Amino acid sequence: MLCPVCRSDRAHRSHRSGVWERLAGLFSFAAYRCHSCGHRFLQSGFSADPTPTGKPSSTEREIQATRSTIQRKTRLRELWLFGAAILLFLIFLFLLTREHNGS
Repeated sequence: MLCPVCRSDRAHRSHRSGVWERLAGLFSFAAYRCHSCGHRFLQSGFSADPTPTGKPSSTEREIQATRSTIQRKTRLRELWLFGAAILLFLIFLFLLTREHNGS
């Protein structure tokens, strides 16, 4: 994240402090603090993070590949869990609606 005052890339997420920052958090604004100049600012979660244009470095490509692998595994896990929940629900409905022969 770039600091709007000193333009360094040493700004990091910070904990919200005060009523104003907590209210801004309801509208998807996050608090940031710059390590270089100490400036504190709010940044919208919807705004694009300014990234350098051009060809990404090998480290950035590796990070992107790792993120996509993790996202793919997460989606697959969620799909399996959703399928298992539907299957259990259908079994429950079957057992609930079948007729019993009384003895």
